Amino acid sequence: MEQSKSLSKIEQSALQVSYEVLGTKVELDINFVKNYLVRGRAELVTDQELVMFINTCKMQRLNPLATGEVYLIKYSKDEPAQLVVGKDAYTKRAFLNPSFLAKKDGIVVIRGNDIVKKEGCCIYPTEKLIGGWCRVFYERRGKEREAYREVSLDEYDKKMANWKSKPATMINKVAISQCIRDAFPAEFEGLYSEEELVASGVIEEDSGNLRVDEDGVIITDEDITHIDDGNRIITQDERKALFAKAQELYGKEGGNNKVKELLEKENVESTTALTKAQYDRMLAALVPADTDEDTDEIVSDDSTDADE
Repeated sequence: MEQSKSLSKIEQSALQVSYEVLGTKVELDINFVKNYLVRGRAELVTDQELVMFINTCKMQRLNPLATGEVYLIKYSKDEPAQLVVGKDAYTKRAFLNPSFLAKKDGIVVIRGNDIVKKEGCCIYPTEKLIGGWCRVFYERRGKEREAYREVSLDEYDKKMANWKSKPATMINKVAISQCIRDAFPAEFEGLYSEEELVASGVIEEDSGNLRVDEDGVIITDEDITHIDDGNRIITQDERKALFAKAQELYGKEGGNNKVKELLEKENVESTTALTKAQYDRMLAALVPADTDEDTDEIVSDDSTDADE
C-alpha cells in the first residue's frame, strides 16, 4: 500500500512542475501545455509526450512561456511530438553560460578557384554559397578551448521557404547550433534548434501555422484554395487572439471560463479542434458582460442579416 501511494506521488509530481529560469518562476502542467503551448495539432499529443516536455523544460531550465524560446510540436498522428528550441533562445542560452568566451561564425563560399570561409552571411555576386561554419571559444578546467563545426549546404538545403530565399542565414544557423552543442554538450543534450529540425525534415518550416487534415496530412497553400474556409481548423494565432479578447473583456480567469462556456455551446472540448466557423461565432459572442445575454440570443439566431 505504501509503495502504491509512493508511486502515485511520483506520477503526480511528473504531471506538474515548478522551477526558476533567470529569476522567473515557471509553473507548468500537462493540461496547460496542451491547451496553450503546442503548435500543430494539440489533440494528437499524448500525456507521455506532455510529461516528457514539461520535465525536460525543468531539467534544462527552459521557459516555454517566453515567446519563441521552446515549444512542442506535433502535426501527424504517425510521428512523435518534437521539442523545439527557438531560433534566438539557442544562442542566448549559450551566451549566459559562465564558461562561454566568444563566438565567430559565417559562411563558406567559392570565390573564383578558391574556397573561402568568411564571417557574416552576405554573398557577393561573384560567390557561390556551399556551407556554413562556426567557432565557439569557452573555458574548461582553467584552459581556453575551441569548438568548431562546418556544415554543407547540399546536406541541408531543401530549396523551400527560407532555405530558398535565405540559404546563407539558414546554413549559418545550423552551423551555430551544432557548434554550441559541441561546446556545451551537458546543457544542450537532446535539444535541437528549429533550423536543424526543419533542415533534417523532422518538422516543417513555420509549422506553428500549419493546417492539417484529419489524418495529419499537411495542407499546402495551394490546397487551401480548394477548402471551405469555415471548415478548416483555426491556427495558433487565432487561438491566441480568442483568449486575448476574452481576457480583455472578462479578466484572465473570467475570460478562460467564458471560452470554456462557449466551447460547451459548440460541443467542442478544446480550441485546438475549433473550425473557423465556430471560432467566428465565439468571437461574436465575446462582448462586455452587461450585454452578454443579448449576444447569446444573436449567436443562437440563424439570421444572416448584417449587423449594422
